[in-house]
Amino acid sequence: MAYKILMVCMGNICRSPTAHGVLHHHLAQAHLLNVVTVDSAGTHSFHVDASPDARSQAHARARGYDLSDLRARQVCAQDFVQADLILAMDWDNLALLQIQCPAQHQHKIRRFAEFFKSSTATVVPDPYEHASAGFEEVLDLVEDACAGLMEFLASAPVLTRCVPEWSQCERVGSLQREWDFESFQAAMAFIQQVADLAQLHNHHPEIWNVYQRVRLTLTTHDAGGLTHKDLALASAINALAKA
Repeated sequence: MAYKILMVCMGNICRSPTAHGVLHHHLAQAHLLNVVTVDSAGTHSFHVDASPDARSQAHARARGYDLSDLRARQVCAQDFVQADLILAMDWDNLALLQIQCPAQHQHKIRRFAEFFKSSTATVVPDPYEHASAGFEEVLDLVEDACAGLMEFLASAPVLTRCVPEWSQCERVGSLQREWDFESFQAAMAFIQQVADLAQLHNHHPEIWNVYQRVRLTLTTHDAGGLTHKDLALASAINALAKA
């Protein structure tokens, strides 16, 4: 089950599509697109169906991010139901979202700036009326927050939603799951497939095996606990086990 993140600014042509494109880029690199999705929208309908601002696209492209396939839209009622995390670019966007959002979904709304790792800013300022430096500042802040979001993807709410089959061992910071196969050969074949996936993901799972039983433990050892790498490999192993 995918964890859904929605980026929101005013018109959905500068800040939120930039955040959308940058996070999508990082999710793709981390093998997470099958379990985490990102979208963007605006609180207003000023630019519905428009491409991101040409300046936003140009500055993003210079850093390796492609925004060209994104199109502006306005936040709708279904967004509050379907999204797991709704991130407002500034205080005005936050207030407008809180007014529109049903009470049972208010907990999903947060400021994008809450995920900054190094910046002390409280918002991502609108660059629309500013020169090139404004768009560069947006990218700096977006990259900072996306780094924080990638860390957040290893948190309990995301793991519980995306890989509920895995138990979370908080004491040692790991995920664990066990299988019982019909034969020793089937168990060995599964372990080999897991090894191939682990190599693809640059991960080092702990594998325990006794005859037909296999137990996997995932943790990012050099980080001292769970990271988005564990979520990515756990979801890939889930898909393998269902095949």
